[in-house]
Amino acid sequence: METSKLSRLEYKKGKDVIETVNGNPFVHELTLTNRQKVKVALLGTVLFPVRMLLTVIIFLILWPISRLRFLGLSKEQVSQPITGWRWWFLQALAWTLCRVLFFVMGFMRVKVRGRMAPPTEAPILVVAPHSSFLDSIVMVPCGLVTVMSRAENLNIPIVGDLLRFNQSIVVSRQDPESRRSCVEELKKRVSASGQWSQVLIFPEGTTTNGTALIKFKAGAFIVGVPVQPVIIRYPNKLDTIRWTWKGINIVQVLWYTLSQFYTSAEIEFLPVYTPTQEEKDNPALFASNVQKTMARALGVPATEYEFEGRVPVTRVGLLKLPVQPGARVTEKRLQKTGAGMQAVLNRMGGLVEECCRLPAHRLTLEQCAKLLNLPASQPDTHALLTPYCQGSDGLLDLREFVLGMLAVDKTWSIERVLELAFTFFDTGSKGWLSKGEFSRLLQALLSCPELDVAQIIEETNLRDKYELPLEELQDLFKSKQNFKSLFTCYLRPEGEEPAKTTPFANGRGHASNGVGLAGKATSNGTASPNKKWD
Repeated sequence: METSKLSRLEYKKGKDVIETVNGNPFVHELTLTNRQKVKVALLGTVLFPVRMLLTVIIFLILWPISRLRFLGLSKEQVSQPITGWRWWFLQALAWTLCRVLFFVMGFMRVKVRGRMAPPTEAPILVVAPHSSFLDSIVMVPCGLVTVMSRAENLNIPIVGDLLRFNQSIVVSRQDPESRRSCVEELKKRVSASGQWSQVLIFPEGTTTNGTALIKFKAGAFIVGVPVQPVIIRYPNKLDTIRWTWKGINIVQVLWYTLSQFYTSAEIEFLPVYTPTQEEKDNPALFASNVQKTMARALGVPATEYEFEGRVPVTRVGLLKLPVQPGARVTEKRLQKTGAGMQAVLNRMGGLVEECCRLPAHRLTLEQCAKLLNLPASQPDTHALLTPYCQGSDGLLDLREFVLGMLAVDKTWSIERVLELAFTFFDTGSKGWLSKGEFSRLLQALLSCPELDVAQIIEETNLRDKYELPLEELQDLFKSKQNFKSLFTCYLRPEGEEPAKTTPFANGRGHASNGVGLAGKATSNGTASPNKKWD
């Protein structure tokens, strides 16, 4: 298949390249104009209660139908494909009610493109992007196929019965044994020569705002059978569907969506993707190539973003990092305090001098607020600085704050940032960093004080000895892709405009790459702790 071949070629050529996306795919904020607010208020007063009432009625009708399917069947019979009237009659009845359900919810314009493959051709359907619980509309053109769902959903009234109705495969993410049994069940069904209905899976595993495809989980691809990609679009002026990690909540999603005249949806069946032998042997490669094929069809980036526990992260080289660098989060918090990124950069000379002056580099929150010219008693100031207070003493490590901010400031060259970082963490000005010092340096640059950097440190000479001079530190970030990408793909992604340079508030000016470093040099070429800033 032409699309699949192109995707595989792209992956092999660019396997070390990380696609980036502007913004955070796990956040969806809905901003309405005054006119839209009035429209939603007027329509919602009439449409919302009517549609909610009809939705509840349809669910109450579906509930006994879902229970009737397995009435009188043994546990062994329930574990086999349903046949006879329980299949053709109840399936058709449930499908009709589901179509009516989405119609009364406002989904009056549902466009379907492409051809849905039969189970013998593609036992698994992979659907993306996953935007909301309302993505279940894809079940209508798919004929209420089996889905893979979280085990917790079985406890939701009526929803749990509907999942049992179509013999869903459920998995508990916290239970490794559940995941193994889920894979075995999936293998059993896809190898049954079409006796079971197809299995529909959202491989992203969580919802996003649709601006990018996040990393596909390998579960749908472990069995190594052909899959059919299915993509969902919501071409509406007001994007009310998305329910993400941060943004509008489930009640708001329902209110805004049911208060529209109508909601449009487009469901497209892409050509079946048949894996190569290499992809069958490597589910992660299979998942990545399908992700890229679907991203190409959608016109969005295919990224390494994923959820780690309850936090969205992205893989950069060998590290899993927060989707947004800590300094970017700090930048947003600065706006709430009434200050801004540029105001902090204007005081950076004084902050650097303070870092070099303090033997322990640690300040109270109030002292740091004074350096930044922020009111220490303001709650927003506490929210800004508290993440940097990691020690049991409650003190703030000023080096972490300074390096985190400079790491994303393109007016400073990477070499100068690394030189300053080396100076900060080279305890005793001995001319080299120990493994512990290098670990803290990386954590400070990335604004992740608890980050496990052991894996990436294996790339350095610290595997064999415990000394890393400045020259080798800078060479790591020039020649090693896993280190280089920390700046080029994460801290300073390509295409991002540098901030305008302005003189420091204390009268000191920027040099061409940030702040001029002068003073007495040590034997390794770095400035001593008592250096002056021009």
